Amino acid sequence: MTINIETKNRQPGGLYVQSPSEKQLIFPLKHTEVLAKIAGNLSRVEVTQQFANPFTKPLEAVYVFPLPDEAAVDEMEIKIGEKVIKGNIKKREEAQQIYQQAKQEGRTAGLLEQERDNIFTQSLANIKPGEQIDVTIRYTDSLKFESGDYEFVLPMVVGPRFIPGTEIDSSGDTDEVPDASRITPPVIPPGTRSKHDLNVTVEINAGIPVSQVRSPSHQIDIEHDNQILRVKLAGEDTIPNKDLILRYQVATDNTQATVLTQADERGGHFAVYLIPALEYNSEQIVAKDVIFLIDTSGSQHGDPLIKCQELMRRFINGLNPDDTFSIIDFSNTTQQLAAAPLPNTPKNRALAIHYINQLQANGGTYLLNGIRAALNFPAQSPERLRSIVLLTDGYIGNENQILAEVQQELKPGNRLYSFGAGSSVNRFLLNRIAEIGRGTARIIRQDEPTQEVAEKFFRQINNPVLTNIQFSWESEGENPLIYPTAPPDLFAEQPLVLCGRKQDGIAGKLRVQGIAAGGQRYEKTFDLKFAKNTGNPAVAQLWGRSRIKALMNQMFAGDTKAGVEAVTETALTYQLLSQYTAFVAVSDDVRVEPGGEYISADVPIEMPQGVSYQGVFGGAAPMSGMRMRRSFAQNKSYSAQAISGFAAPESALFAEEAEDVSFAAPGMMADSSSTAEMCENEAIAPEFLAIEVVSVTGLDAAATAALTKHLQEVELPAGFSGEVVFEFTINKGRVLRLMLDEEKSTLTDGKIIYQIRISLLAWHPTQSASGTVSLTLRVHS
Repeated sequence: MTINIETKNRQPGGLYVQSPSEKQLIFPLKHTEVLAKIAGNLSRVEVTQQFANPFTKPLEAVYVFPLPDEAAVDEMEIKIGEKVIKGNIKKREEAQQIYQQAKQEGRTAGLLEQERDNIFTQSLANIKPGEQIDVTIRYTDSLKFESGDYEFVLPMVVGPRFIPGTEIDSSGDTDEVPDASRITPPVIPPGTRSKHDLNVTVEINAGIPVSQVRSPSHQIDIEHDNQILRVKLAGEDTIPNKDLILRYQVATDNTQATVLTQADERGGHFAVYLIPALEYNSEQIVAKDVIFLIDTSGSQHGDPLIKCQELMRRFINGLNPDDTFSIIDFSNTTQQLAAAPLPNTPKNRALAIHYINQLQANGGTYLLNGIRAALNFPAQSPERLRSIVLLTDGYIGNENQILAEVQQELKPGNRLYSFGAGSSVNRFLLNRIAEIGRGTARIIRQDEPTQEVAEKFFRQINNPVLTNIQFSWESEGENPLIYPTAPPDLFAEQPLVLCGRKQDGIAGKLRVQGIAAGGQRYEKTFDLKFAKNTGNPAVAQLWGRSRIKALMNQMFAGDTKAGVEAVTETALTYQLLSQYTAFVAVSDDVRVEPGGEYISADVPIEMPQGVSYQGVFGGAAPMSGMRMRRSFAQNKSYSAQAISGFAAPESALFAEEAEDVSFAAPGMMADSSSTAEMCENEAIAPEFLAIEVVSVTGLDAAATAALTKHLQEVELPAGFSGEVVFEFTINKGRVLRLMLDEEKSTLTDGKIIYQIRISLLAWHPTQSASGTVSLTLRVHS
């Protein structure tokens, strides 16, 4: 039997005991230890999370945490005493079933899942009272290289996410973000602190001298050990509430190209890091039209908005004389400086600076509205290159909806650049939106100087140094599969990274060609050879991760059956974590009473440094009560004294019938009235399409009738027709794992399919219904 923490208003609970003498909270997660080893362009990182059970009953701890958005996670293990249990990679549903069964049987189990490219969930069941269990995660990642600097980034906290859409159930999941409850961990209230701390050691083995080692985010200590330079966090800077950013330079001019190879039974793998020695040519600058799109939602309150305003002023004053510009700001509503692009005159610059200075942060992050306003903003001249510059922390839960919009609607030749201001921004969103928008992403802390950032931006935005990049392969046998399949333009001091696999392992030549500034032709050739069971094993993992990323980029508008199968196959072949695979580790022995009572608790996290609690949650103070329930039995309340081995002051006890919880969840909801206001200006067709259920398997007659009635309420604009086929699972009254079968579907309009998707996700099957459903719908007038 489970002792759960019941929640209200999307607020998951966090179990704690408060010390009588100080505002110190005791949580299941005690400490995180990180060891990163860097060699050349690659980092190998080991993250160890130490969980302990301070209560008198067995504990299940659930922790939501970040990792880099392109990390290739390939190992997980749990350590109980001296015994290490290695995790196995499985299909996600299978791993979840193994974990749940182990939990019911009284075995200790760990489950590692991926929610987003940069958000992960670690669940650890059946921790015995007073016991500590360590969970170790290992991943490989590429270092960022720009302007002579190598940059290593370790994210430490998941920032609060704005959740748009209509609630599906009491968990806080919505039709637009159906997994909202899994990406919005509870947040520690202001003025309090957990004892969870984080230590980081970074070992740099460059083979050559390293210089200018620095961190704009943390106080660091530096040690030299022969060829290894060791960087550690200073003792006073171990709170996990901001990304660690570590930058350094190597003492060499030979940074033009790096080639890594690896070969095994899966084929020959390679990674090419190309930094063309091309100069930015100011004479080739073309007149451009720049739209600045700035986030003024509540999470930007305080330092983040101030930093964005400072950047904006520099951007406006740094435009070229023939440029035009405009400003759009968004939160609950979208506003703009002018109805059309403004010429770059002193009067218009003064008008823009005044507009920027008046901006205030409040409301929800309706980024989709802002993106649409920018994409549809009228152009002054079709000959001008339009550049959209987005400034935001990226704290939203509907990332894929935004990325799909940019992917589908960004006009050829236009570019989108992203700037994230803050200590722990959503790098996944900012990086992907710039990649899709053929621009660049830049992260700046709220306390970093802006002048260098602005100057570098203008060196990039004024003219890319290498465009129309293509690659070809010369050898016998098959061609390699290389990612990215369509390389982006290169900007000043920026590398091109290509990851490839040649399945037959036959050597060959990779030729990279492009057009440099001024129209000159650029060409570089690499000789690649593959010797079996040699090279760096991380290269194969990076190719697998690159393939998964490319496949996932094709599914921003929603999962497809073929895409999910391809990602799953790649992840299993390369032993990688993905959204459709998971690691699970289970003890052989039964360690707690099977079917007995245990506590299940989310681990609350710190608010990211510089993010205003009031700006995110408003003025409401965190509540003091929690309700405890016994699952699979009659409701029964429990006090903290019944479950805790600590003496807690009366104010810290769980109130038996309190309806509120101590920690606020960061997902800020969009109510129906706000959604209605957003749609006021959208054209509504006088006719609507009908949705007909053609065939269904996996549902009984009553459920089919209920689904048919539900779909009849969906209003789709006229002018489209065809069949659409979905496959999904039903469990506990929810539609899950919704996939489009593209091969069998004849309807191709993405916006129509999206409307049907969210309608299906909002459908409530009966609690008794379960299993896999195949559904064919016909859309017609």
